[in-house]
Amino acid sequence: MCWWAFTGLTHILIKGPFVSTPDFFAKGNPNYFDEVWKEYSKGDSRYIARDTATVTVEGITAVLEGPASLLAVYLLPSGSEYNHILQFAVCLGQLYGCLVYFIMAYLDGFIFWASSFYFWAYFIGANNSWVVIPTLIATRSWEKICAAIHQSEKVKTK
Repeated sequence: MCWWAFTGLTHILIKGPFVSTPDFFAKGNPNYFDEVWKEYSKGDSRYIARDTATVTVEGITAVLEGPASLLAVYLLPSGSEYNHILQFAVCLGQLYGCLVYFIMAYLDGFIFWASSFYFWAYFIGANNSWVVIPTLIATRSWEKICAAIHQSEKVKTK
């Protein structure tokens, strides 16, 4: 539940303002989120340049994956039958977003950071959890879904 709350709030509260504030880097009186994105842009200048693909990926993340992650917080303790399919779908979305994000950087020649520190701390470090944790959750949910289907088929054949 902690991961789902963290990722949902991060997507909505941090990535949402980035997408909806195209001039965050030029504001005379920046807010906290503007400063977060200015700092993160040291590790990936596509954010300050407002790269359209990056803005699009973050927009989808903020609008779809953020609320879906918070829905997972609700569904986990309720024991809903939709729990694992939702988790699996959101994890696939997060993994797809990470793949697009990293592949775009690779295809453009990895030219987006101010120094190797920012590359490792921000570009790799800050994004690492959105690869590792969704992979683990997706694997667990896939196994639970497959086990439920297998159990259902056993009951039908009896």
